[in-house]
Amino acid sequence: MSLSLRPILLAVYSACLVLAGSLSARAETQVDPPAIRWLLLDFVPYHMVDGPNKGTGLRDQYLNALIKRMPEYRHVLEVSSTERIFQYMQSGQPVCTLSMLKVPEREAYTVFGTEAFFIQLPPVLIVRRGYAPPGGWKKRARGDISLADLLQSGEVRLGTLPKRRFGLGIDEALKQARTNRPDQVLDFSEYGLLSGLLHTLGRNRFDVTLGYAIEVEQLRKTQADLGDFEYLALSEAPGLIITYPSCSRTPWGKQVMQTIDQLHGMEAERTLLRERYEALLPAGERQVYRARMAALNASAASQLAPAAVVEPKSGSR
Repeated sequence: MSLSLRPILLAVYSACLVLAGSLSARAETQVDPPAIRWLLLDFVPYHMVDGPNKGTGLRDQYLNALIKRMPEYRHVLEVSSTERIFQYMQSGQPVCTLSMLKVPEREAYTVFGTEAFFIQLPPVLIVRRGYAPPGGWKKRARGDISLADLLQSGEVRLGTLPKRRFGLGIDEALKQARTNRPDQVLDFSEYGLLSGLLHTLGRNRFDVTLGYAIEVEQLRKTQADLGDFEYLALSEAPGLIITYPSCSRTPWGKQVMQTIDQLHGMEAERTLLRERYEALLPAGERQVYRARMAALNASAASQLAPAAVVEPKSGSR
């Protein structure tokens, strides 16, 4: 080797050692992006968690669009149950879910998004086709029935999921019944999903349950032995149910929700979600949904209209 080249080679070798050390140190100090555990329910038609249609549920498609806009996080999809979702959130684990009903008791351990995720028709009373209580259905002028009056009559047993919420009116009726007539409300926490309740309803262990008609109709497409059901509107139900994305109420969860609130382009995704939901509804419910959404949009537009200028009273400041 030429003596004149030796200093140059030594310099190159030293530079390589420095670069290798720098890359090694960087690799050792590199931190993986924070992970969001998205908790999904095996909940047709909202989530399809297995089979040939896996990942094509209504919420699956929206979640995919959201994930693409949040590359700074690592996203882990985890099939869960209603019970476990609340257990994880109450213990402060780094979990989120896409669609949760906002009720006061949940806000102690859950942070909700500012923008509504989903707007859907309210829950109904689900009964086996042809069933009626001994005294018949006490329908009101609009064809709905009162859940509170039905449970107070003592004529039916209602099977339900203890952690599921349906809106303040229905939830209050269930709370009162659990207190005053505990034998009328049977809680099945081991199921976690409506499918188990429907099979038990078919075996006559109780008389009625609560849920959404679209849930039942989609389940019946894949579970031929589920049976045939009728749906009764409830006077305690609101016209529409509004749900929100949510995470555990921790500093981490608040940061994630702030990021979600600031995402661009999600309004178009929410519109597409509502259109897909509407397309799955039976014809009668589709007409009701369109009418109620039109009324909701008209109400929102009127609230955004410029307010009339009010002149201050004489002497006021």
